[in-house]
Amino acid sequence: MAEVEDKRIRRTKKLLRQALTRLMQQKDFQSITVTDVVREADINRGTFYAHYRDVYDLRDKIETGMIEDFRGMIAAIRPEDFIFLDAGTTTGYMMDYLEENREIVTALIKVNAPDGFGKKMIGVIEECRMELLPYRSVEDAYAARFLATGVIGMTEKWITESQPIPKTEM
Repeated sequence: MAEVEDKRIRRTKKLLRQALTRLMQQKDFQSITVTDVVREADINRGTFYAHYRDVYDLRDKIETGMIEDFRGMIAAIRPEDFIFLDAGTTTGYMMDYLEENREIVTALIKVNAPDGFGKKMIGVIEECRMELLPYRSVEDAYAARFLATGVIGMTEKWITESQPIPKTEM
């Protein structure tokens, strides 16, 4: 019985995520209301509040889930993965993940928030880079920021372009 409930919860959260994604493609995030989301998802308002406080909480939970997915993928990167973006490498999986989630990632990137998705991703890359270093200098912190902003900048350009270059060229 609990598995059926878990499937329903996953389905509901997926519907809400898809609804928010569609709405974010149509208008500014700040103007999206819970009413908009539940109407778009075709679910009951009470069901929304059973899982989220408001649309900011929904967006935050989506971002957090994606960032945790990326944190796991980044932590699994081996040095040889940077040479090739072939299927089967961690970086290849990351590009596949971005491609599969292109709509929501594009929508999240476009939200103009001080602690937006892009900035959070920069923090994840910086953190993972610094964890690889046995000794961390001030210069290492700057180099990690440079690397992270470059990676996220390229990724944002790639993910938001209507006809991006093939992921293997990234």
